[in-house]
Amino acid sequence: MRSRTVALAIHCALAFTFAPGVAVADAVPSLDVRTWAPSVDPRANLVLEPPSSPGPWLVSMSAWLRYENDSVTLREPSGAVYARPVEDLSAVDLAMSLGLGARGLVGLRLPFVLEEHGSGSVATSYVSSGTVPTSSIGDLSLLGKGTLIDNDRGGLGLAALGEVTFPTGSGTSFMGESEPTVTARMLADLSVRVASVQASLGYTVRTSHVEWPTAASGGIVFGNSIPWTFGVVLRPALLRSIDPDGRHTWEAALHGSLPGGPVGPFGLGQPGSAAESPALLAVSDRIAIGHYHDGFVLLGVDVGLDHAIGVPSFRAVIGLGVRFADHDKDGDGIPDDEDQCPDLAEDRDGFEDADGCPDADNDDDGIIDAEDACPNVPGVRSPDRRKNGCPAEVIPPRETAEPIK
Repeated sequence: MRSRTVALAIHCALAFTFAPGVAVADAVPSLDVRTWAPSVDPRANLVLEPPSSPGPWLVSMSAWLRYENDSVTLREPSGAVYARPVEDLSAVDLAMSLGLGARGLVGLRLPFVLEEHGSGSVATSYVSSGTVPTSSIGDLSLLGKGTLIDNDRGGLGLAALGEVTFPTGSGTSFMGESEPTVTARMLADLSVRVASVQASLGYTVRTSHVEWPTAASGGIVFGNSIPWTFGVVLRPALLRSIDPDGRHTWEAALHGSLPGGPVGPFGLGQPGSAAESPALLAVSDRIAIGHYHDGFVLLGVDVGLDHAIGVPSFRAVIGLGVRFADHDKDGDGIPDDEDQCPDLAEDRDGFEDADGCPDADNDDDGIIDAEDACPNVPGVRSPDRRKNGCPAEVIPPRETAEPIK
């Protein structure tokens, strides 16, 4: 079942990627200005995600519905707004992932614009059709993660993340590029029992730089960028009155990016640094659902901290997801939540088989069961394999009667 799901996802990705006429190379802006996209990791929050991978061959699926206001707004040098190409936007991101071994993950993500519209007159130098499309498809993403240091049990965790986007989207939706992009990021996470502090830094390469609006309107060159995140994750499980079942994960995070050339950060390079330096504050509550916490509902809000292109005044997000896990890591037939040794298979020898732990020496006589002829009865060592580990034979003492004279 899992292999068929993965094969179908790959087939859909290829179909979207190579479908003729999907991306319009000469459309304006042919630019993806999204300042948020969900992770494909089933344990992620709105912005932050754990450095560890979800597990070998674990399949997950999720859908993320969002509404954002004023994400693309045109302003005078004084700050006054004169047009809103994207005033209201409702969209959904569909994502799926597959765990690769104990330290890897690969996934796909595809955004869909359900409805968007702007206000004010928008010159064709800003949007070639004069208005954004009411609905459209965004660029498909292929994502991967490799865990360098696992911190599921606390401490420092490190991971490398990568993303490639393909030009499957509309060239006038502000969610589609005319060429692929490539992103690499490093993620560091310091975790203790109830909280973790996380930061990430990366670099995005646009294979084709985009000048928007057109040169005649004094366009800004959108080229490479430097995405970053910094935030805190809290697990209020110790507050039994609030979270008795340990289902909530709270997040507060700053995120955004800086221009990485030809426009440089902090006013370096070509003009346009402010327009290409989005900064946002995100807060969310991730609520696990189901007996094994396999599903989740995430409620989040993202607030813009500046007026860079793609930064909304606010963004509201609802995420729904599920992971398909068998909950028996060692395959011994005992569920992990009842298994005292979830990483070691029970030996099923008729001795304490319900605890999920293998018993190397049932009778504690110092002779392992594999060599013990009487594994459930304490005994002594014997050179005879048939008697090794069995109780010593009781030999009656010899009679010492005096000989008859």
